[in-house]
Amino acid sequence: MEIKSGNYAVPERKLRFDLPASFDLGRDKGCYFIRGANGIGKTSFLEKILIPALDRHNLGYLYIGQDIRIQLYTLRALLAALGHRVMGADALDILKLWITHSTSARIFILDEFDKYFSEYGFIFEWSHTFIQHYIFVTHHDHDRKPAGIADEYRTGNLRFDPVPDNGPLKQVRIIEDPAWQS
Repeated sequence: MEIKSGNYAVPERKLRFDLPASFDLGRDKGCYFIRGANGIGKTSFLEKILIPALDRHNLGYLYIGQDIRIQLYTLRALLAALGHRVMGADALDILKLWITHSTSARIFILDEFDKYFSEYGFIFEWSHTFIQHYIFVTHHDHDRKPAGIADEYRTGNLRFDPVPDNGPLKQVRIIEDPAWQS
């Protein structure tokens, strides 16, 4: 699946994204980090550009949003309704149960997951057999490939940079940074 280079306006969020180069998930396994300051529009890009593209291409995905606590309540109720034992389960138990029962997904999106878990190699352990692409959204700069990512996954960084104001929409340029050295 590819998001073509170009400008993408999201007027309801007062944003315009400038994507100078196409973003292509490709056929190879990949792990991508979307980086930028708080409030720059990373989640808006996910919700208004990336996820609708995944839906149009009928690509199954898992999405953990910024406030995982709310999602955990929903996941707990869903899993209980499906007959799974969730009484007394902690956050990691609930996540593992949900992830390991979602094997039709091929893409895993985690928005500011590192806010709750500084080490998240367990995500790869639980899902590497079926997830082809991981997309992590963070406002942290990472200078190394996170632990747990298998060598078979190519890595990449999309950096969100503000563009000086030139209109009613906040403009954000999305630049692909080089991948980490292993």
